[in-house]
Amino acid sequence: MKTSSGLDVRALKIFEAVASSGSLSKGAAALGVTQSAVSQTITQIEAILETQVFDRSQRPFKLTPAGIALSRRAGQIVEDMERLVVHVRDADLASRPAVRVGMIDSFAATAGPAIVKKVTESASQLLLWSGLANSHATALMKRQLDLIVTTDTLDDVDHIVRRSIFSEPFIAVIPKVREKEFKNADLSTLIEKMPLIRFSARSHFGALIERHLRRQGFTPRPYLEIDTSDVVMAMVAADLGWTVTTPICLLQGRTYSGQITAIPLPGASLHRTIYQLSREGEYVDMAENCFQVSRSVMENDIFPDVRQLIPWLRSGISLS
Repeated sequence: MKTSSGLDVRALKIFEAVASSGSLSKGAAALGVTQSAVSQTITQIEAILETQVFDRSQRPFKLTPAGIALSRRAGQIVEDMERLVVHVRDADLASRPAVRVGMIDSFAATAGPAIVKKVTESASQLLLWSGLANSHATALMKRQLDLIVTTDTLDDVDHIVRRSIFSEPFIAVIPKVREKEFKNADLSTLIEKMPLIRFSARSHFGALIERHLRRQGFTPRPYLEIDTSDVVMAMVAADLGWTVTTPICLLQGRTYSGQITAIPLPGASLHRTIYQLSREGEYVDMAENCFQVSRSVMENDIFPDVRQLIPWLRSGISLS
């Protein structure tokens, strides 16, 4: 008899697929391979065993006595091999570090899913926090988080590795129904004629906007103060006022894109840079991997979406 070494797991999977469906074409479809590949594999199996495993005179195919004997063991062998693969992969994952990451909401909601998907290929698990930058900074210093993506560089804290990911300008967003009236308005007119919907002053983001307005001599009256971008955009879309935000925050609230209009922020320009922060000497490889993945996702996935949403922005948003 010829050697049985050709009866590998792939061949047995193909045999099982044909045996269960009774058809070469159905077996091929189930495995996502060509019918020709299935036919060749069955021929090879029969050549190795020197006997037929299917009675091709019937439709659907019937197993011969030899085929029945092969089927009794083939299924168990395939199942055992699949369990072995899972066992080895689980052992590999268990040896990889668990990483705790904090991301500001706008970054987590836009770039976060693609980044998490890629990073988890090299980590056993990833614990993701989203929310205000201030809480992430505190968690990093208390060792509750390993990496944070933030606008706060913690300049007064030692032994922090700061990696600049990208920069973006601040913009103004007005209700679509007010576009003709306010598209070319100056900052004074916007503040005087329409209520400002603020981002929470408790956040680093909101505080930055407040300082920028004060430097230009404006202190808009209190009205609405909100923590999350999508809720701010919902309020603007409802014609309850206008807001100062960034392209990434606008992308987070893209559900309302048909009811709002983004315009350049009147007056002095304002920009922010998003950083990845980590502790020196800890998770060095993982931190570098997260950083490179973040830049790749921004450039290849997020920036094109932003430029489609805000055509006039062009190169205004870019990697640092």
